[in-house]
Amino acid sequence: MNFPEAIVSYGGPQSNAMVALAAIVCSKNQQLKSLKRNNNNNTGSDNSRDRTESDNHLDAIEDDIRIQARENEDFVEFLSNDEVAAAAADSVALDDARSSKSSQQQQSKKRFIYYTKTIPRYLKNNPNGNFLRALALGMEIRTLPPDTYTQLFGGLHGGSVMAPADLEIPVPGKSLWMPQGGACGLASPGSDILGKEIVEFWMENGKGMDFAVCLPGGTCTTALLLHRSIQKLLRLRQQSGNDDDTRKSIIRPDSIRVVVIPCVGDHEYAERQMIQLDKSLGGKGDPSDLPWILRPRSDVEYGSARRKANGYFPFGQPSAAILETFDMLNNEGLNLDLVYGAPAFSLLLQHWKIREDPTCPIAGRQIMYVHSGGLEGISSQLTRYKHNGLLDEREIMA
Repeated sequence: MNFPEAIVSYGGPQSNAMVALAAIVCSKNQQLKSLKRNNNNNTGSDNSRDRTESDNHLDAIEDDIRIQARENEDFVEFLSNDEVAAAAADSVALDDARSSKSSQQQQSKKRFIYYTKTIPRYLKNNPNGNFLRALALGMEIRTLPPDTYTQLFGGLHGGSVMAPADLEIPVPGKSLWMPQGGACGLASPGSDILGKEIVEFWMENGKGMDFAVCLPGGTCTTALLLHRSIQKLLRLRQQSGNDDDTRKSIIRPDSIRVVVIPCVGDHEYAERQMIQLDKSLGGKGDPSDLPWILRPRSDVEYGSARRKANGYFPFGQPSAAILETFDMLNNEGLNLDLVYGAPAFSLLLQHWKIREDPTCPIAGRQIMYVHSGGLEGISSQLTRYKHNGLLDEREIMA
């Protein structure tokens, strides 16, 4: 499959999937630029130097975006301009991009177009976190009023794996639609690689003990695809004649259990999302074929907001409990974000010492946690905690 001319997706303005897709498209543009330069010069490329120069230039673009956004509140909308986004992906200075009107240059660049709801004024005037990094990587942002956004992408199960019929196709026949969170089969090769690494690690280091592979879930795409990959690998290992009898005897379908910790919605939403994706991939959508879902303990007292969410944290909302977990893990040298990582670990720690409980999917198992990214957004997340009175300026600077 050839790399598409444009990738189109949607979601929140601080999404991990958003910045990952922006990085993929930018990397492809850098690769094409390097190949073109090498062909012209007939010389090899110093990849380490290219990466260093690219990282330094991204930092410079981010600084420029911050300055321009503070001076002009419409600057983020200006960055949606195709020539500017393409120039950013090509590591061209933003000032030069304003005067560039070359359609030929635009056509040579791969594009990432991202739909989101109206950007909050503070974020528009102070771009930060994943949003800032994605802009610097060349993302073309498309903002929609909330009603229009919900009409196109909303619904009980979230968005569809198919592009909305009313959505503009940037390059007909050469554009790729990517559902929110990468919730489609195109993400399967990556989950297969991760699943193989996990199974091999368990075979070498598990000492015959069962594993619980825990990860936070938004659309729960990674959890479902990883579950499918690991189950397939375990069946192949069990049937293979290459392993000795000792190793084969410890392999069961439930030897490695994928456990998703919902960070968007609750366990019911997570199950709906995974059933929909499983069916789109040819599965039956049988709940027994899905990853386990970690639920908040029922014997813990929760505030009103969490009681409404069945004990889960309301998505993205600052919480003293999340911050406490974030600080504790940070002090132990484990750096996580405040939107997915810390909320997931807060629930995980509720069950940490449970050894025998048939309703607890991690009870009596070794635990592996899969980090989902999002560290670029920590600064913006801490700023929100400051605005909510949970942090002061000195703690953020520290």
